[in-house]
This record gives sequence, C-alpha cells and structure tokens, in this order.
Amino acid sequence: MRISAGEWFRLSRPFTLTASAVPVLFGTSLAVADGVFYLGPFLAMLLASLLIQAATNMFNEFYDEKRGLDTESSVGIAGSIVGGRVRARDVLFGALSLYSVALLFGLYLIAAGGLPVLVLGLLSALAGYLYTGGPRPIAYTPASEATVFVFMGPLIVALTYAVQAGEFPPSVILAAAPIGFLVAGILLANNIRDLEADRRGGRRTLPIVLGRSGGVAVFRGLLLATYLSTTVLAATGAVPAGAFLAFLSLPLALRLWWGVAATTVPERLYPVVKGTAGLHAVFGLLYAAGVLLSLLL
Repeated sequence: MRISAGEWFRLSRPFTLTASAVPVLFGTSLAVADGVFYLGPFLAMLLASLLIQAATNMFNEFYDEKRGLDTESSVGIAGSIVGGRVRARDVLFGALSLYSVALLFGLYLIAAGGLPVLVLGLLSALAGYLYTGGPRPIAYTPASEATVFVFMGPLIVALTYAVQAGEFPPSVILAAAPIGFLVAGILLANNIRDLEADRRGGRRTLPIVLGRSGGVAVFRGLLLATYLSTTVLAATGAVPAGAFLAFLSLPLALRLWWGVAATTVPERLYPVVKGTAGLHAVFGLLYAAGVLLSLLL
C-alpha cells in the first residue's frame, strides 16, 4: 500500500510537535545566555526530539487501534489505521524508522555531550515507546502527566543545555519547570476530553481517578503553577528578569482556564487541547526570547 506524504504528516500529529521543539529552543536560549552555542548540536537535538515525538505519536496510533480504543469516531487521532488508509504494521514500521534516524542524531550528540547524554537519550526513547507500548502503557495510568512533565520538560531542556555547555546545572532543571507544567497540561486536557472513551476502554487516567472536576482542578493548577514558578524563578534570579516576557501569553491561559470546564462534549473540548498546545508554544517562545533579551539589557 502506497502511503502519501500527507498521511504520514497526519500520523505525526503536527500540532503536538511544538511540545518537543519548545524545550530545545528554551534550553538553547539558556546556553546562549551563558555564552555557549554550537549549531551542529542544536540542530541534532531539535531534529532528534521532533523525530522521537512523531514516533511516539505513531506508536500511540498503532497500540490504541490494536487494543480497540480508537474508532473512526474517536476525536484527536489521525484516523489513518481505523479509516483503512494505512496498515497498522506500516505505522509501526514508520515509528521504528523515525527512531532509527533519531538514533543517528543521538550518536552525534553523545560525541558532543558524553555518557550522560547517552543514558538520558536512551531513557527518553524508551519512555516514548512505553508511553503506549508494552504490557502496562504509561498513557493508561494516572502517572502519564508526571512522566510527560519530567521527560518533555526538565529532561529535554537539561539535555539541550548539556550538549552545548557540557554540564547539567540544577538551575537549568529548575528553569524548565514552567515548560514542564504546560506540556503536562496538554496531555491532561486531552485526557479530560477523552474521559468517557478512556473509561470504556479500561484506562485509569488522572481525570478518571479524580473525576472530571478533579481533572479540571489539576489542569487549572498546572496553569497557575506555570506563571507562579516563572515569577519565583525570575524574582530570585534563577532565570533573567526578561523571562517575565512570557506573561504576554496570560490571556491565552485565562481563556483555557474557563474553556476546560465549559462543556463535557469531546468535540467541543478539542479546541482546549489544541489551545493548550498553542499556549505551550507561545509561552515557551516568549520565555526563551526573554532569556535572550537579557543579553541586550
């Protein structure tokens, strides 16, 4: 079966890819602020992160269809397998191929950053697979948001900084917290939207365990934690004061604060999921720009 480029693009779930790009851009901004930047490691880290994210999305499509969780009426999926446009085995092959290419970039990054980069890079790739693969997928548990916070927040930012500067200072890990809160928020918004479908499929996501109102409360807590942690980090000098530039994204956050509780209809909550991804991108870019702005002040 011949698969079009557009179909592969849909399978990558492109609106989610900023969740991988933003931490790399922010980690690089911290390195530049500390006086180091190398184009090769930056591009390799960015491409490897995007490839792993796209592969993780494909694994998600493959395993959710295999377990009967995805149907043609499911919201927020590419629908390539259940719609009969792509064979499941081709999606699995595509995901493994992306991992293979990411590995090539990873070898280059190991040469730049040493053994810690190897260990953390392998952990990231393994987490991407185990998120929906394996006997006990992380995505089907209440731990999925915490896992995403760690791996797509502090870990990617710290790795990006390390391949530039050769070290993992604690301040970099702390500075990544707001990025991690928002990427966890993307997943939580998705799980709130899919609450009933996930319950029927036997999942035990955070909104199922806490109830819809509990999930909404945690989502709002993640939004609040994003801006509070940014304030504390900038006020204490852990990040430059220019980081306050990220507060320009606050109107988007307020819209999501009310929107997440406005309806229980999955289709109407889809804009909240995409909006949270958009907030993560806008906040992250402003946050990184604020760090770079400090060089001019």
